[in-house]
Amino acid sequence: KAQEEIDNVVGSYRLPSYEDRPSLPYVEALYREVHRWRPVTPNGAPRATVRDDVYKGYFIPKGNNSSTAITRNEDKYPDPDSFNPERFLSLDGTLTDDTVSYVFGFGRRTCPGRYMADKVVWLMIVSVLATFNISKARDEETGNEIGVDPDAYTDGTAR
Repeated sequence: KAQEEIDNVVGSYRLPSYEDRPSLPYVEALYREVHRWRPVTPNGAPRATVRDDVYKGYFIPKGNNSSTAITRNEDKYPDPDSFNPERFLSLDGTLTDDTVSYVFGFGRRTCPGRYMADKVVWLMIVSVLATFNISKARDEETGNEIGVDPDAYTDGTAR
C-alpha cells in the first residue's frame, strides 16, 4: 500500500521529498506504527519505576516501563503486538490526531534531536519504499511465502 501511494503521488521519475509528506497519509501512518510497534526510546535508555507509586490517583507498579506501557495500551491500540498502520488512519483515509510524539520522550528528557530524527527517519522509510520492492522470501522448493517472526530481533543499545 505504501509503495502504491508513493508511486501515485510522486511517480517514478524522482525520489520523494519532505514536501511530499502531507500527500502521503499511508506512509505517515506506517511511520507512526513503526515508532509505536518498536519504539527507540525504551531500547536506547530504558527507565523504570524503582518502587510502587501513586500519581494523581493512578497506581504505578515497581519496575514499570512507561514507554512500553504507552505503546502497548490495549484501550488506545487494540491488538498492540500486531503491526497495523491503519490504526493511525480514519475511515476516510485521513490521519488521526495520534502523532506518537511520546516516542521522543517528555519534559526535560525529551530527545534534543527529535525534529531532525523525525525528518530523517521519515525520509529513510519513504526512500526505501520508493526505490526497492519489498516482499516476503519464498521457499525454493514449495514457492510458499516464508513467514516473518516479529520477535526475531535484538533490542538495546549498540556500541
